[in-house]
Amino acid sequence: MGYSANTRSCGFAHSGTEDTQTLRFGECISSTVELLKQQGRHQLILEAVLSTYHRSDGNPDIRGDFEKGRGWYYGPGVATLAAALRFLHVLDQQLPKAMQAIPLVEGFLSYKKTRTHHCDDARRLLDEFKTAERFEARQGSEPLSPQIAGIPLILRYNAP
Repeated sequence: MGYSANTRSCGFAHSGTEDTQTLRFGECISSTVELLKQQGRHQLILEAVLSTYHRSDGNPDIRGDFEKGRGWYYGPGVATLAAALRFLHVLDQQLPKAMQAIPLVEGFLSYKKTRTHHCDDARRLLDEFKTAERFEARQGSEPLSPQIAGIPLILRYNAP
């Protein structure tokens, strides 16, 4: 999930088709809302930070060993956190209440050896869903926002 004013920074893929798209952030939200309204609730895989962890001293820390060197609170993690906050806020506003409570999964697609296209990343999150490594955020982690019930499962698609 990218977060840009002008660049097509979001990959968009969904089950039932091999088609993928590279969209601007706002287009990605609109396309997600439209797809959910047409086809009903689906599990969403967002390549974005969906939970946080803070130590007892109040400072941020990684959510587990899976995140070493790619922490949620610095670098690209912060941009995906901001994008996820906005994405979920608008999704919550635009979906009918009866359709809410969408199951969420965090797709952790990091440690890539080469640069990839956003639409290819989105397709990979979907195609490799069943084989990706599964992690739970460490005890004491919190959901990114009040719109998330519980801590979403974290799927890592590349080992470091």
